[in-house]
Amino acid sequence: MRSSKLMSLKDAISTYIQDKDLIGFGGLSFWRKPISVCREIIRQSKKKLSICTFVGGIEVDMLIAGGCVSEVRSCFVGMEIFGMAPNYRRAVESGVIKISEESEATIALGLRASYLKVPFMPLKGIIGTDMPKVRDDIKQIEDPLGSGTQVMAVPKIDLDVAIIHVPYADEFGNANIAGAVWMDADMAKTAKNTIIICEKLVETEDIRYLPGKAQLPMQTTDAVVKIPFGAHPTSCYPFYTFDPLHIQEYLKTDFEDYKEKYIINKTPAQYLEEAGGIQTILNILL
Repeated sequence: MRSSKLMSLKDAISTYIQDKDLIGFGGLSFWRKPISVCREIIRQSKKKLSICTFVGGIEVDMLIAGGCVSEVRSCFVGMEIFGMAPNYRRAVESGVIKISEESEATIALGLRASYLKVPFMPLKGIIGTDMPKVRDDIKQIEDPLGSGTQVMAVPKIDLDVAIIHVPYADEFGNANIAGAVWMDADMAKTAKNTIIICEKLVETEDIRYLPGKAQLPMQTTDAVVKIPFGAHPTSCYPFYTFDPLHIQEYLKTDFEDYKEKYIINKTPAQYLEEAGGIQTILNILL
């Protein structure tokens, strides 16, 4: 018999995220990032987390500023058209955090290796690059089956927790992604635990017939949290786009002041009120 996996954000984070975990964040850059989770992780003072994400942005920068991160593995971390990610840059330059240089292929194949329960996957595309100079966990080998082909062995990525923000989910953990998926589906099915943050809760029958690029099954989900506008100031298609005004405010505000105004002791509703309330919502609606 199916049971509801609905939880509060506070309970989901306290239950499934522990210090030193390797956390996979879904989305990409300013699109569909679980920012509500980042604020809760900071509120709960989680420490020494390793962050894995395809392309990182404000979520990585915010967690580093909050003192929650010890390592980042990503293809790129930055604020796109708004420039560098300042807290990330300072942490890297000062050696406060460790960086594991990734390409899109090394993340994709690392997750695939975890899914297939093999220690590594072969990759030709990074042979001849400087990747081996900055990664001591990859190795060039010859095809053991005798073709003579040289390949790079890239290690599996075993996520402790995947956190995916989606437009729709049901209470049992089935979720639907309407737009671009990136590595979200692979993260959800390989992680030891998966937390789904959704904009809308719908019936299972609706999930079955919703058009979309990915359907995440309940078998891969451990917790479902409903938080409308929970990706703000990033976007969540088909509901809202990213909020350039808030992103710029984040970049020009001392993080301790930002944390006091938008994170500490703030519910999701209070956060939205502080971020401009109904006017901000109207500005970003698609």
